Amino acid sequence: MATAVILIALTSLVTGFVGTTLLRSYLYDRADAQLRAFATVATRVLERSHLPVRPSAQQQTLPTQFLVEVVSANGKVQPAETSLTDADAPRLSAAQLRDVGSPFTASAAGPQTHSWRVLVEPLSGGQRAIIAFSLDDLNSTVTQLEIADALAGAIAIAVLAGIGLPLVRASLAPLRRIEATAAAIAGGDLSRRIDHPSRRTEVGRLADALNIMLGRIEAAYRARAEGEGRALRSENRMRQFVADASHELRTPLTSVKGLAEFGVQQGKAASPDELLRLMTLIQHEASRMGRLVEDLLVLARFDTGRSLDRCHVDLASIAVQAVQAARMVNPDRPISLLAVDPVIVYADEGRLRQVIDNLLGNAMQHTPPRSPVTVSVTSTTAIGEVTVADNGPGMTAEQAARVFERFYRTDDARTRARGGVGLGLSIAASLVTAHGGEIIVDTQPGQGASFRVRLPLAASVESVT
Repeated sequence: MATAVILIALTSLVTGFVGTTLLRSYLYDRADAQLRAFATVATRVLERSHLPVRPSAQQQTLPTQFLVEVVSANGKVQPAETSLTDADAPRLSAAQLRDVGSPFTASAAGPQTHSWRVLVEPLSGGQRAIIAFSLDDLNSTVTQLEIADALAGAIAIAVLAGIGLPLVRASLAPLRRIEATAAAIAGGDLSRRIDHPSRRTEVGRLADALNIMLGRIEAAYRARAEGEGRALRSENRMRQFVADASHELRTPLTSVKGLAEFGVQQGKAASPDELLRLMTLIQHEASRMGRLVEDLLVLARFDTGRSLDRCHVDLASIAVQAVQAARMVNPDRPISLLAVDPVIVYADEGRLRQVIDNLLGNAMQHTPPRSPVTVSVTSTTAIGEVTVADNGPGMTAEQAARVFERFYRTDDARTRARGGVGLGLSIAASLVTAHGGEIIVDTQPGQGASFRVRLPLAASVESVT
């Protein structure tokens, strides 16, 4: 706005200067033309009268808007009879008196600030006629134009300030809203967006572009925050995993080391039966440690995205095999199977068998010896489901939420009386997830637990592919 005011002021000054200059030049040219035309007539009159005298009423007189003076050869100035004889005559130098035929401007003699346009013409006898035209009216006209130009410029600036300032403020209102929104976003409110003005304006298009940019920035910021959160959680899980693995491996290693040291201390004094007992215990601990290492390797492989050896398999047949194997290991455990129709899935047969074996092992490990276990295989339109249910003590909601965590056991004392290390359900969950399925637990304290494995049927997988 200040720039616009300055430009209008400069434009007014330039326009006024050019206008007054052109007008002054025009008026001077017009005055010179009149002065020359009058000088032609005046010199003729002066030549006939030889000397300007006050004429009678019958004699010819000169026009009254001009001042006429005659300078004799000896330099004496004699005014002619006009109505301007009482006015202050122009003050002329000797050089100006010699400048014949060219109009020039001269100031008046005396205290008054008049100016004259003067033309010097030669007369007979060495005399010169001074014909002068007063510039008061001309200067007054130019002054009035200058005043008019100044008033017009001042009015233009006032109108611009009075009308333009509110218009500029109104046009900048969207920018103030953008500024307020940017300040709010800088304060941490990433969900703020700029109100959409008309997209036909530059500010509207700017707001639209900024909203798109802010959406991408928010998405990137949230993705980074979520990534950092996942990385932190993964790091914490890794630390806990390493700590738990070290804890679980320390026990069999300590047992093996203790048994070996005991055997060394016995030396040759140990009987063959004692040595056999020690070796049997060492083998038991080594087998336990081997199973733990194998479980850890399975989890590590699937954490790195190891591919599955998939093919079309019958989920019911795998469940039958797993139940038969469990009955052979635990002949006193009542294990029932409900599988009427084949359920074909596209999966790794060996890994699915491992999932069902782990679920059966978990059920038999955490329930009384003769508590029944039920395995059922069902299917819907697109999902095949295997359910392993028991009538054990069940779990609380907090325990159910953490039951698939690695090395998690429901007993707070972390007792190994039942032989578990807390990896069976974690392995089952990892394998089911690798197959694109899900595993769900339904349990209540005192009402047993039911683990449901849900996998996409082979037909649905092929249709998606």
